[in-house]
Amino acid sequence: MKNLFVFCVSLFLIFMTACSSSTTSNSEENTTKITIGGKVFTEQVVLVNIMAELLKDRTDHDISTEEGLGSSQVLMQAMSDDDIQIYADYTGTGYINILKNELKPEDTADSIYKMTKEGYEKEYGFTWLKPMNFSNTWTLIMKEEKAKELNIKTFSDLAVHTKNLSIGSDAQFFERGDGYEGVVEKYGYADFKETKEMDIGLAFQALDKGQIDVLVGYATDGRIPALNLVTLKDDKGYFPPYFPAPILKEEFADKHPEVVDALNELADKLDEKTISDLNARVDVEKKDPISVAKQFLKESGLVK
Repeated sequence: MKNLFVFCVSLFLIFMTACSSSTTSNSEENTTKITIGGKVFTEQVVLVNIMAELLKDRTDHDISTEEGLGSSQVLMQAMSDDDIQIYADYTGTGYINILKNELKPEDTADSIYKMTKEGYEKEYGFTWLKPMNFSNTWTLIMKEEKAKELNIKTFSDLAVHTKNLSIGSDAQFFERGDGYEGVVEKYGYADFKETKEMDIGLAFQALDKGQIDVLVGYATDGRIPALNLVTLKDDKGYFPPYFPAPILKEEFADKHPEVVDALNELADKLDEKTISDLNARVDVEKKDPISVAKQFLKESGLVK
């Protein structure tokens, strides 16, 4: 009887060990390395770290970041090569610069997102998750006092003044399909007195010091309110909506629904005011982007 008891206990322990090993093995098989990439400007650095810290909290995956990789094309190539598994891009950028569509009067934020998502899936095998609740469009920015002095409130108002004003932005804007040449053509601008290519951070300093008169930047940049700057209204609707969304390979998204579910929760948590405030914490208050990301996730209730 004693031997039978010992035998049963031994069988039970063997069974439990096997189950534990199987569970561990399955867990290890489902855990993977995920690298999140991004572009070079502040908002992208913030978004990269928000996505990374959220996935660290919600999953057991090995999460790392690659900030400042470069343009949309660079990020797409990195994903194709499996150097990164996630990045965020903007609907207008995907629709016009990558898929080579032209903005039509009937296009809306929803239709552009839908066509961009479908286009990426068909052409590249990448899928767009839910877009976040803000559009980081390009915009023309001026010092408030200068804009008031010249009575400039819209892109159209600027037209009669361009020959006397200098304009600055990063090199990307002067090269993009939806960039400088298109704005000049749409609004009938004469040549600006001077055009300057410069790092966007230096461009804000140059505008603040009066070294340039007009800056082309992002509408959600936290330095706009901090430096008492104003954005002009794109009254002819030249720029498309630029709603950011996480992008993954379709096969990766299918294999890791827990990643998709977590990232989709960001859609309703990031509006224009929130992202502008987060950008300002980094650019104006000089806070660490990782700390800013962690604070946002706690404030929004996405992590405890």
